[in-house]
Amino acid sequence: MPDGNGSRLPTQPALQHMDWSKAIGNQKEEQLRAFLAEYPADLRRTVADMQEALRNKDFEKLREAAQQVMGSSSFVAASALHNVARELVEAIDLESDEISEKTNKTADEAEKLEKELVSHGFAVSSSQVEVTPSSPSKTTGQVCCGIS
Repeated sequence: MPDGNGSRLPTQPALQHMDWSKAIGNQKEEQLRAFLAEYPADLRRTVADMQEALRNKDFEKLREAAQQVMGSSSFVAASALHNVARELVEAIDLESDEISEKTNKTADEAEKLEKELVSHGFAVSSSQVEVTPSSPSKTTGQVCCGIS
């Protein structure tokens, strides 16, 4: 929608998995949109790290990845994702039997947020970006993100 000077006014997207008003309060809209363009790929990578850590029963790595999700989801005001990631950290700290369930809930909520961001044009679809866990390669020892 143009303003009186012919330029477009920013529009507030209708999002269910993040609070645009809160997110825009953390930074300028241009910075938020730039962050959101990269966020789904980063989130997919972190979730892949979480799932790999769970398979390997590396709970310290799982905890670190869950804390990354907590921080980034808080930054973009994705409270549902933040809450399930927090619950996962608590389950890890308590050595609960619910760690696997909480990991899956976190991954599911991350996927919902990603789909929403893609559907609103903030980022490209996961089918257009291949992401592998960011663990060091066994042959080179380097961290690889596997984006193509």
